[in-house]
Amino acid sequence: MDISSTFNARNLVRVEAALLAHPVAQAYFQGRLFDGYGQPLRELNIHHAEGPPLRLDAATTGRLCMIPDGSLVTATRIDDRSDAPAGVDIHYSNIFIQNGHHNSVVMYRSQSGPAMWIDALYIRNVMLAPQAPPRLTSVAFGLMAIAAYRLGFQHISLLAAGGGPLREASEDDLIGYAVWPKLGFDAEVASVELDRFPHPALVGAATVQDVRKNAPGWWEEHGSGRTMLFQLAANSRSWSILLNYLYTALMEDAR
Repeated sequence: MDISSTFNARNLVRVEAALLAHPVAQAYFQGRLFDGYGQPLRELNIHHAEGPPLRLDAATTGRLCMIPDGSLVTATRIDDRSDAPAGVDIHYSNIFIQNGHHNSVVMYRSQSGPAMWIDALYIRNVMLAPQAPPRLTSVAFGLMAIAAYRLGFQHISLLAAGGGPLREASEDDLIGYAVWPKLGFDAEVASVELDRFPHPALVGAATVQDVRKNAPGWWEEHGSGRTMLFQLAANSRSWSILLNYLYTALMEDAR
Protein backbone atom coordinates (compact mmCIF):
# COMPACT_ATOMS: atom_id res chain seq x y z
CA MET A 1 0.00 0.00 0.00
CA ASP A 2 1.60 3.25 -1.17
CA ILE A 3 0.74 5.50 1.78
CA SER A 4 4.24 6.97 2.16
CA SER A 5 4.54 8.67 -1.24
CA THR A 6 4.84 12.43 -1.49
CA PHE A 7 1.78 12.54 -3.76
CA ASN A 8 -0.28 10.68 -1.18
CA ALA A 9 0.86 12.89 1.69
CA ARG A 10 0.36 16.17 -0.17
CA ASN A 11 -2.86 15.38 -1.97
CA LEU A 12 -4.73 12.23 -1.01
CA VAL A 13 -4.61 12.37 2.78
CA ARG A 14 -6.39 15.70 2.83
CA VAL A 15 -9.07 14.91 0.27
CA GLU A 16 -9.68 11.48 1.83
CA ALA A 17 -10.36 13.13 5.20
CA ALA A 18 -12.83 15.49 3.54
CA LEU A 19 -14.54 12.62 1.72
CA LEU A 20 -14.82 10.47 4.85
CA ALA A 21 -16.34 13.40 6.73
CA HIS A 22 -19.02 13.83 4.04
CA PRO A 23 -22.51 12.65 5.07
CA VAL A 24 -22.57 10.13 2.18
CA ALA A 25 -19.38 8.43 3.40
CA GLN A 26 -20.51 8.57 7.01
CA ALA A 27 -23.76 6.81 6.10
CA TYR A 28 -22.66 4.41 3.36
CA PHE A 29 -18.89 3.74 3.32
CA GLN A 30 -18.07 2.36 6.74
CA GLY A 31 -17.59 -1.26 5.65
CA ARG A 32 -20.96 -2.71 6.65
CA LEU A 33 -21.24 -5.23 3.81
CA PHE A 34 -22.74 -8.73 3.51
CA ASP A 35 -21.77 -11.86 1.61
CA GLY A 36 -24.00 -13.88 -0.71
CA TYR A 37 -25.51 -15.67 2.31
CA GLY A 38 -26.50 -12.45 4.05
CA GLN A 39 -23.73 -12.75 6.65
CA PRO A 40 -21.47 -9.79 7.55
CA LEU A 41 -18.51 -9.60 5.17
CA ARG A 42 -15.29 -9.50 7.20
CA GLU A 43 -12.71 -9.95 4.45
CA LEU A 44 -12.62 -10.44 0.69
CA ASN A 45 -9.80 -12.60 -0.67
CA ILE A 46 -8.93 -12.24 -4.35
CA HIS A 47 -7.07 -15.43 -5.29
CA HIS A 48 -4.75 -15.68 -8.27
CA ALA A 49 -1.95 -17.78 -9.68
CA GLU A 50 0.96 -15.49 -8.81
CA GLY A 51 1.60 -15.01 -5.13
CA PRO A 52 -0.68 -14.78 -2.10
CA PRO A 53 -4.27 -13.55 -2.41
CA LEU A 54 -5.12 -9.89 -2.20
CA ARG A 55 -6.83 -9.59 1.19
CA LEU A 56 -9.26 -6.71 1.58
CA ASP A 57 -11.16 -5.89 4.74
CA ALA A 58 -14.79 -4.86 4.39
CA ALA A 59 -14.13 -1.10 4.51
CA THR A 60 -11.43 -1.31 1.83
CA THR A 61 -13.62 -3.57 -0.30
CA GLY A 62 -16.44 -1.03 -0.20
CA ARG A 63 -14.20 1.87 -1.09
CA LEU A 64 -12.17 0.08 -3.76
CA CYS A 65 -15.29 -1.18 -5.54
CA MET A 66 -17.73 1.71 -4.86
CA ILE A 67 -19.97 -0.54 -2.73
CA PRO A 68 -22.30 1.26 -0.29
CA ASP A 69 -23.04 -0.17 3.15
CA GLY A 70 -25.87 -2.68 3.25
CA SER A 71 -24.91 -4.25 -0.08
CA LEU A 72 -24.75 -7.97 -0.82
CA VAL A 73 -21.33 -8.76 -2.33
CA THR A 74 -20.10 -11.75 -4.35
CA ALA A 75 -16.85 -12.38 -6.24
CA THR A 76 -16.90 -14.41 -9.47
CA ARG A 77 -14.12 -15.22 -11.91
CA ILE A 78 -14.97 -14.21 -15.50
CA ASP A 79 -13.18 -14.96 -18.77
CA ASP A 80 -12.47 -12.79 -21.79
CA ARG A 81 -15.69 -13.85 -23.48
CA SER A 82 -17.69 -11.53 -21.27
CA ASP A 83 -18.31 -7.81 -21.80
CA ALA A 84 -15.41 -6.99 -19.47
CA PRO A 85 -11.73 -7.93 -19.10
CA ALA A 86 -10.98 -11.42 -17.79
CA GLY A 87 -10.51 -11.26 -14.03
CA VAL A 88 -12.54 -11.26 -10.82
CA ASP A 89 -15.95 -9.59 -10.97
CA ILE A 90 -17.02 -8.02 -7.67
CA HIS A 91 -20.79 -8.09 -7.99
CA TYR A 92 -23.06 -6.18 -5.61
CA SER A 93 -26.67 -5.21 -5.12
CA ASN A 94 -28.37 -2.64 -2.91
CA ILE A 95 -31.40 -0.37 -2.68
CA PHE A 96 -29.78 2.37 -4.78
CA ILE A 97 -29.50 0.32 -7.97
CA GLN A 98 -32.14 0.48 -10.69
CA ASN A 99 -34.60 -2.41 -10.76
CA GLY A 100 -33.39 -5.26 -12.92
CA HIS A 101 -29.77 -4.11 -12.82
CA HIS A 102 -26.68 -4.84 -10.74
CA ASN A 103 -23.42 -2.99 -10.22
CA SER A 104 -19.98 -4.55 -10.49
CA VAL A 105 -16.27 -3.82 -10.68
CA VAL A 106 -13.74 -6.17 -12.28
CA MET A 107 -10.18 -6.58 -10.98
CA TYR A 108 -7.82 -7.71 -13.71
CA ARG A 109 -4.28 -7.64 -15.07
CA SER A 110 -3.61 -5.13 -17.83
CA GLN A 111 -1.26 -6.07 -20.66
CA SER A 112 1.05 -3.15 -19.92
CA GLY A 113 1.14 -3.55 -16.17
CA PRO A 114 3.92 -4.86 -13.92
CA ALA A 115 4.48 -8.54 -13.17
CA MET A 116 1.50 -8.98 -10.93
CA TRP A 117 -1.85 -10.62 -11.52
CA ILE A 118 -4.10 -7.67 -10.88
CA ASP A 119 -3.16 -4.08 -11.52
CA ALA A 120 -6.30 -2.52 -13.02
CA LEU A 121 -9.99 -1.99 -12.33
CA TYR A 122 -12.88 -1.98 -14.78
CA ILE A 123 -16.14 -0.38 -13.68
CA ARG A 124 -18.54 -2.76 -15.38
CA ASN A 125 -21.90 -1.37 -14.26
CA VAL A 126 -23.09 1.64 -12.29
CA MET A 127 -26.86 2.01 -12.65
CA LEU A 128 -28.26 4.17 -9.88
CA ALA A 129 -31.94 4.62 -9.10
CA PRO A 130 -33.53 8.04 -8.43
CA GLN A 131 -33.51 7.41 -4.67
CA ALA A 132 -29.71 7.24 -4.57
CA PRO A 133 -28.38 10.07 -2.39
CA PRO A 134 -26.83 13.11 -4.10
CA ARG A 135 -23.03 12.89 -4.47
CA LEU A 136 -23.02 9.11 -4.07
CA THR A 137 -21.02 8.55 -7.26
CA SER A 138 -18.66 11.46 -6.59
CA VAL A 139 -17.80 10.37 -3.05
CA ALA A 140 -17.66 6.69 -3.99
CA PHE A 141 -15.32 7.24 -6.92
CA GLY A 142 -13.05 9.54 -4.93
CA LEU A 143 -12.63 6.83 -2.30
CA MET A 144 -12.18 4.21 -5.04
CA ALA A 145 -9.37 6.09 -6.75
CA ILE A 146 -7.52 6.70 -3.46
CA ALA A 147 -7.80 3.05 -2.43
CA ALA A 148 -6.69 1.86 -5.88
CA TYR A 149 -3.66 4.15 -5.90
CA ARG A 150 -2.53 2.96 -2.49
CA LEU A 151 -2.90 -0.68 -3.52
CA GLY A 152 -0.69 -0.15 -6.56
CA PHE A 153 -3.29 -0.29 -9.31
CA GLN A 154 -2.31 1.39 -12.59
CA HIS A 155 -5.61 2.60 -13.98
CA ILE A 156 -9.40 2.40 -13.83
CA SER A 157 -11.38 1.96 -17.04
CA LEU A 158 -15.04 1.84 -18.05
CA LEU A 159 -17.44 2.18 -20.96
CA ALA A 160 -18.87 5.69 -20.70
CA ALA A 161 -22.21 5.26 -22.46
CA GLY A 162 -24.61 7.65 -24.10
CA GLY A 163 -24.21 10.66 -26.32
CA GLY A 164 -25.13 14.31 -26.74
CA PRO A 165 -27.02 16.47 -26.63
CA LEU A 166 -27.27 16.26 -22.84
CA ARG A 167 -30.79 17.02 -21.63
CA GLU A 168 -32.74 16.67 -18.40
CA ALA A 169 -31.94 13.07 -17.47
CA SER A 170 -34.49 10.36 -16.78
CA GLU A 171 -33.77 7.05 -15.07
CA ASP A 172 -33.20 5.29 -18.39
CA ASP A 173 -30.87 7.86 -19.93
CA LEU A 174 -27.22 6.93 -20.38
CA ILE A 175 -25.09 9.98 -19.58
CA GLY A 176 -21.78 8.42 -18.62
CA TYR A 177 -20.08 10.03 -21.63
CA ALA A 178 -20.64 13.43 -19.92
CA VAL A 179 -20.36 12.44 -16.24
CA TRP A 180 -17.17 10.38 -16.09
CA PRO A 181 -14.90 13.00 -17.74
CA LYS A 182 -15.82 15.37 -14.89
CA LEU A 183 -14.15 12.85 -12.57
CA GLY A 184 -10.95 12.67 -14.60
CA PHE A 185 -11.63 9.95 -17.17
CA ASP A 186 -10.22 10.55 -20.63
CA ALA A 187 -10.13 8.99 -24.10
CA GLU A 188 -8.94 9.82 -27.57
CA VAL A 189 -11.18 11.70 -30.00
CA ALA A 190 -10.86 11.56 -33.77
CA SER A 191 -10.64 14.64 -35.96
CA VAL A 192 -13.66 13.45 -37.93
CA GLU A 193 -15.76 13.62 -34.75
CA LEU A 194 -14.79 17.21 -34.13
CA ASP A 195 -15.31 18.17 -37.77
CA ARG A 196 -19.00 17.27 -37.51
CA PHE A 197 -19.53 20.36 -35.35
CA PRO A 198 -16.50 22.57 -36.02
CA HIS A 199 -15.20 24.92 -33.35
CA PRO A 200 -12.02 26.99 -33.78
CA ALA A 201 -10.82 26.18 -30.26
CA LEU A 202 -10.78 22.46 -31.04
CA VAL A 203 -8.09 22.57 -33.71
CA GLY A 204 -5.45 20.10 -32.53
CA ALA A 205 -7.61 18.65 -29.72
CA ALA A 206 -6.82 14.95 -29.29
CA THR A 207 -8.69 13.83 -26.19
CA VAL A 208 -11.99 14.30 -24.41
CA GLN A 209 -10.27 16.44 -21.78
CA ASP A 210 -8.72 18.62 -24.49
CA VAL A 211 -12.22 19.21 -25.85
CA ARG A 212 -13.68 20.01 -22.44
CA LYS A 213 -10.87 22.43 -21.65
CA ASN A 214 -10.74 24.23 -25.00
CA ALA A 215 -14.47 24.46 -25.73
CA PRO A 216 -16.57 24.12 -22.55
CA GLY A 217 -19.99 22.63 -23.25
CA TRP A 218 -19.08 21.16 -26.65
CA TRP A 219 -18.60 17.63 -25.32
CA GLU A 220 -21.91 17.57 -23.43
CA GLU A 221 -23.70 18.72 -26.58
CA HIS A 222 -21.89 16.68 -29.23
CA GLY A 223 -19.84 13.99 -27.46
CA SER A 224 -20.47 10.26 -27.60
CA GLY A 225 -19.82 7.12 -25.59
CA ARG A 226 -16.53 5.20 -25.60
CA THR A 227 -14.09 3.38 -23.34
CA MET A 228 -12.40 5.85 -21.01
CA LEU A 229 -9.43 5.60 -18.65
CA PHE A 230 -8.47 7.15 -15.34
CA GLN A 231 -4.68 7.14 -14.95
CA LEU A 232 -3.75 6.44 -11.32
CA ALA A 233 -0.10 7.47 -11.65
CA ALA A 234 0.82 10.25 -9.22
CA ASN A 235 0.26 13.77 -10.59
CA SER A 236 -1.59 12.52 -13.67
CA ARG A 237 -4.05 14.73 -15.52
CA SER A 238 -6.79 12.45 -14.23
CA TRP A 239 -5.87 13.18 -10.62
CA SER A 240 -5.66 16.92 -11.24
CA ILE A 241 -9.20 16.97 -12.65
CA LEU A 242 -10.63 14.69 -9.97
CA LEU A 243 -9.08 16.54 -7.03
CA ASN A 244 -10.27 19.89 -8.35
CA TYR A 245 -13.77 18.48 -8.91
CA LEU A 246 -13.96 16.92 -5.45
CA TYR A 247 -12.79 20.02 -3.60
CA THR A 248 -15.31 22.14 -5.52
CA ALA A 249 -18.15 19.68 -4.84
CA LEU A 250 -17.26 19.28 -1.17
CA MET A 251 -17.07 23.04 -0.65
CA GLU A 252 -20.49 23.43 -2.27
CA ASP A 253 -21.95 20.82 0.08
CA ALA A 254 -20.37 22.51 3.11
CA ARG A 255 -22.20 25.80 2.45
